Amino acid sequence: MLKEVAEKLKNSNTPVMQKIHTNNGTKLIAFGLKKGVALAEHTAPSKAKIIMVQGEVDFNMKQESYRLATLDTYDIPLKEKHAVVGVEDAIFLLLLSE
Repeated sequence: MLKEVAEKLKNSNTPVMQKIHTNNGTKLIAFGLKKGVALAEHTAPSKAKIIMVQGEVDFNMKQESYRLATLDTYDIPLKEKHAVVGVEDAIFLLLLSE
């Protein structure tokens, strides 16, 4: 599945998303962002953790920003609006749980 995201990312100027797994209220979703491409501001629908596979992104909230790179993880605050921007071509996993 991650190879599919990487292949799609090569020719995409928009975020690439691929659902990987759903089980008992837990979802795993892969995202790809090219350098300069953003996931528009949104809030996490449930508990969420971002797991960087490769590349770098800026995780931007109203009061704080974090640079996340390969193998970094970050627990996304509930009800906090945020956007994610590719600093370089990046692939990351989003783990959602109830």
